[in-house]
Amino acid sequence: MASKEGDARAKAGASGTGAKEARPTLGGTRAIRQRKRNIQVKHDPEAFRDALFEVLEEELEDLSDMKKAMQVLDKESFDYSRYGEVFAECMIAGNIVEPGGSVRGDRLGLCVFEAASVENVQGVVEILHQMMRRKPFLRARYDTVVGKLQLFFSSYTEQARSNLASAVGLMMTRAMLTPSVLKELNSDSEGYSLDYMTAVIQEFLKENEHNTTKLMNLLRAAGMDMASIVNLMPSKSRSPEELSKYFEKLGLSSLVEENERRVRQLKVTDVRNGVTEQLQEGVPSEQVSRWVDATCADKAVSDIDRVAAVWNGILDTVDMDRKAQQNRVALLTALTVHASLLYLTCKNGKDEVVLLVQIQNVVSSDMELLKVGVFLDIVYVLYVKDVFSEETVLRWFRRGTTLVKGSAASSNIIREQMQPFVNWLESAEEMTPEEAAASGSARPSAPPAASESKPEAPAAESSA
Repeated sequence: MASKEGDARAKAGASGTGAKEARPTLGGTRAIRQRKRNIQVKHDPEAFRDALFEVLEEELEDLSDMKKAMQVLDKESFDYSRYGEVFAECMIAGNIVEPGGSVRGDRLGLCVFEAASVENVQGVVEILHQMMRRKPFLRARYDTVVGKLQLFFSSYTEQARSNLASAVGLMMTRAMLTPSVLKELNSDSEGYSLDYMTAVIQEFLKENEHNTTKLMNLLRAAGMDMASIVNLMPSKSRSPEELSKYFEKLGLSSLVEENERRVRQLKVTDVRNGVTEQLQEGVPSEQVSRWVDATCADKAVSDIDRVAAVWNGILDTVDMDRKAQQNRVALLTALTVHASLLYLTCKNGKDEVVLLVQIQNVVSSDMELLKVGVFLDIVYVLYVKDVFSEETVLRWFRRGTTLVKGSAASSNIIREQMQPFVNWLESAEEMTPEEAAASGSARPSAPPAASESKPEAPAAESSA
C-alpha cells in the first residue's frame, strides 16, 4: 500500500517538473483575450501649465503672429480635452485660479489680466478664438472660467477688471461665450459688477458699430434686461432714474432710451393692473376713469399709453382660454358692460383711433378670433355705445394702419370684414338728418349684412 502511494507521488512530481499539457480547443473559433485594465492617468494641471508657460515664453514673442501661435499651441502633447479650463485660466487670468478667486503663483505675461493695451487683449482673444475653431469643445471651458472670474471682482485690480470686460465683449462678438454667462453677475456695494457690465456693453457696441438691436438681442439671449442691470447697482442708488443718469454720463444714449422705454412700460403696466383690479371688484366706471386720469397725470403717461392700458385692463378681466365662439361671447359681454369706461377714456377722435388700432392688434394676433369676425363685432358694439363715431371708423378704414402684431394678410381680412359696415356708414353719411330720421337708418339694430343663420354675428364671419 505504501509503495503504491510512493509511486503516485513520484508520477505527480515528474509531471509537475515537465512542460504543461496544451488544453484542448474547439477548432474554427477565436481565442478569447483577457480585457486589459483601464489605464489611470494622473490629473496634473500644474504639469500642463508649466508646459504651456514654457512654449509661450520661449517660442511666442509676438501675439500678432497667429500662425506661429497655432504651431506652438496646437500640439498633441497638450491635452485640451482634460485641461481646457486650465488653458483658459492661464490665457485670461495668467495662472490657475483657486476656488476663492486668487491666482496661483506668478502670472503669465501674455495673459488678458496683464495686457498693457487693448491690442494685446485682442491678441489673446484671437488666440483663444483660433483654438476654439480647432477644438469647439473649448467654448464650454471658456464659459466656466469667465463665470468663475466674474464672482471675484474684488480680488483683482482695476486694470484686470477692465481688461476682462474688454475680452468678454470681444468674445461675445465672436460667439465664443454663451450669453447666459453675463447673468451670473452679482451686485456689490462697490459697483464693480455695474462698471464691468457697462464696459462689456461698450466694447460690444464698438465692435458692432453701435448697433443697439444686436445689443438688445444679446441681453435677451442672456436673460437680462434693464431691470437686471438696475439690480447690479449699489443698493443706495438702485433705481431706474439713477441708471439713466449713469448711462447718460457715459454717453450711452441708446441705453438711456431703452431704460426710459422700460420705465414707461412699468408705469403703463401699473395703470393696466389697477384697471383690472378695480373692474373685478365692481368699482363704477366713473370712479375708475377718474383714477386713471389722476394716475396718468401723476406718472406722466401719454394719452396713447393711457388708452392702451385701459383696453388691456378690460381685456385681462376676460377668460380667453376657451373655444373661439366662447371667447367671442365673453369678450363682447365684457365690452358691453365696460363700454362706459371706454367712452370716458376716449376723449377725442385721436383716442378713438388709438383704441381701434389696439383692438386690431389683438384680433390680428389670434387667428381663431380673426376667423369668426370678432373685430367687426367689437367695433359695432362700441359704435352703438357711442365709443366710436362714424368719422373715426371711416378715417381708420380709409388711411389704413400698421400692425404691431399679425400680418398684412390679417389686416386685409379685417378690412374685408369691415367693408359692409363701412359701406353702410358712407351711405348714412351722405344722407341729411331729415332723410336719416325718415328712413330710420341712424343706428342699425344689428351690423349691416348680418347672416340670417346667426343673427348675433356679422356677415363677415361667414365670408371669413
